[in-house]
Amino acid sequence: MTRVAWITPFAPDHDGAGAHIRQAHLIDALAGRAEVHLVVPGRLVDDRVRRGVASVREVAVPEPDPGRHGRAVRRLRDLRIATVGRQPRQVDAFRQVQRRLAAVAADLGHVDVAVVEFASLAPILPALRARRKVLTFHYVDSTMSAHEAGIAPGARQRWLFAVDVRKARRFERWALGACDQAVAVSAEDATDLGVHGASPIAVIPNGVDVERFPATPLPHEPRLVFTGALYTPANVDGAVRFCAEVLPLVREAVPGVELAIVGARPVPKVLDLARLPGVSVHPDVASVVPHVQAARVALVPLRIGSGSRLKALEAMAAGRPVVGTTIGLGGLEYVAGTHALVADDPAGIAAATVRLLEDDALAAALASAGRSLVEERYRWDRIGERFADLVLGPPADRS
Repeated sequence: MTRVAWITPFAPDHDGAGAHIRQAHLIDALAGRAEVHLVVPGRLVDDRVRRGVASVREVAVPEPDPGRHGRAVRRLRDLRIATVGRQPRQVDAFRQVQRRLAAVAADLGHVDVAVVEFASLAPILPALRARRKVLTFHYVDSTMSAHEAGIAPGARQRWLFAVDVRKARRFERWALGACDQAVAVSAEDATDLGVHGASPIAVIPNGVDVERFPATPLPHEPRLVFTGALYTPANVDGAVRFCAEVLPLVREAVPGVELAIVGARPVPKVLDLARLPGVSVHPDVASVVPHVQAARVALVPLRIGSGSRLKALEAMAAGRPVVGTTIGLGGLEYVAGTHALVADDPAGIAAATVRLLEDDALAAALASAGRSLVEERYRWDRIGERFADLVLGPPADRS
């Protein structure tokens, strides 16, 4: 069988979030047709993934967690990167992980295909002994930094992000030249990366486990839900901004509205939101499914983003109408007003949220259309087969 090395800074996990989930489902598809050797930092907790692969190398390196650093540490680090560093922030943060994973991957010897997850690991590509090297851009760093620059409150921060945009674009050009096949999560990301030329770029979108998120009857209670990794800048900004600028407007129209913020490793700024009336924070839950099912409306009010958001797909699969920003719903093939309501300013987001809380017919129509959309386009089993075909070639082409 084809030998594949899968090298990642974040362990695959069907019960995790974001990229953890994506990797787990794509490995499921790949492991059915190839001999997959997994290299991960820390411990692989998903036994389903462990059973499916040929081997697991667990590397004693803590996952980088920028959201946990103190403000002074972050400022010094950002200043160092901007003034003397050659790589963008996200790549620089993974230097230790790069070295350790590369060393362990080298022990695998020659493989047919090396799948490297996240552009932050691209520096290890030249050292890998593989006939073909595939690099997945889970998001485009230059796009994310440009979004952060656009909302940064101070001149120093805007300058830092502007410097990072330039470094990220230069790094992305190099990374595309270092791999044989690049993978983007959305057509928009492929377009952003495509201006750099070099390697071909395939779009393998994010998906959803529709069996895990069954559509259930829509509740009448005015409950909102926001899910995601609660340490990333995008989700922290989205949750804090919604509570500060949007929720008060919603509460004026629907006094009893409640908001559940659900996700992994919330930073103090997110935990503090639980002090607000009607707001609850649920950290590190075993499953987000019951929280999504308890909600009337799911929220994706992000101002920073690239790729696509699994939170939107999961809510649609569960039959929950979605309110999101253009960036929050970016990367998905949806029709505004049919599959989700879209607004970018606080008043517009609040108005859309209130409409779905009060209009049963509209809420039900969006819920039904959203479920149909994910059934047709975003099932993990179909996406996994597309990915396996890309990495290995169609089954008929292999002996």
